[in-house]
Amino acid sequence: MGVDMASMFGVKPASLALLQHLNGSVLSNKDVCWRWRSSAAGQSKPISWPLVCGLMLFCLGVVSLFTGHVASDLDWYSQRLVKQRLFFKLDGSGKGPIDIWKSENGKHFYGCSKRSRKFPHAVHERSSNGYLLIAASGGLNQQRTGISDAVVVARILNATLVVPELDHNSYWKDNSDFANIFDVNWFISYLVKDVTVVKRVPEKFMRSMGKNPYSMRVPRKSPPEYYLDQVQPILKRRHVLQLTKFDYRLANDIDEELQKLRCRANFHALRFTKPIQELGQKLVTRMREMAKRFIAVHLRFEPDMLAFSGCYFGGGDKERYELGEIRKRWETLPVRYHLL
Repeated sequence: MGVDMASMFGVKPASLALLQHLNGSVLSNKDVCWRWRSSAAGQSKPISWPLVCGLMLFCLGVVSLFTGHVASDLDWYSQRLVKQRLFFKLDGSGKGPIDIWKSENGKHFYGCSKRSRKFPHAVHERSSNGYLLIAASGGLNQQRTGISDAVVVARILNATLVVPELDHNSYWKDNSDFANIFDVNWFISYLVKDVTVVKRVPEKFMRSMGKNPYSMRVPRKSPPEYYLDQVQPILKRRHVLQLTKFDYRLANDIDEELQKLRCRANFHALRFTKPIQELGQKLVTRMREMAKRFIAVHLRFEPDMLAFSGCYFGGGDKERYELGEIRKRWETLPVRYHLL
């Protein structure tokens, strides 16, 4: 009768099972759920694997639509998370650069310029083979490279390096000296263990020569052996030697310790003067106030590079003539460039 009453009031068999079992005992919720799941499992259809694969491909396609956008903003989000610690620390006490090697990610890298203990100390000025003068050449970046190479060459020659002379004869006619661009005292003190550097040749040596120092130009990318065989004997005999147009005059493939010295000179010893650093920091601060990200581009819009490019920039016959004269310096330049 209970079954009939349940049917009369529309009670479902699953609910009825909670009240009465086939043998008259009452079932628990656990037994009912187990029986219902068993029944449902017995009636389930086999999984359609093509349908599953299709859904997976669809999901991957949707994700790929957003991959480019996420990747492009990854750097911005990372800077927000680390509070731009890898760039400039902006706080109430002031604005200034921080040491990247002391940042949180610095532990994953190491510098390549640290001198080893086996690297001998520099010889004293009086014990050196003589004084080496360097006439840098090119733009500021080329001169910086030349100065770094000069430090290594002085070490190879066992010479005392005189603070290099910057190029005053380039297209821009810049009359700045070394001390106007770089911190000369820092340059000398930082390299004291590697190379002896002085600001000028002692007067007694200049008077004893009675004329300008002996000058020579070495081939580009010369190895250390060339300096030892061809340059060092002249330095020992003359005591004062000047290497002119010193740009890229040292080979790239040199001893590891000498390469470390080259890095120390370039990235540590050559430090801009305080006014230049302050001006640079002011520019960076203003740029960061205008945009979260920016990039500095060197257009290299200078006569020699314009001539070498072989392009016409709309300056008429005068431009064609002037750039044509400059192009004559390069014998290997294609003929058609000379005709532009």
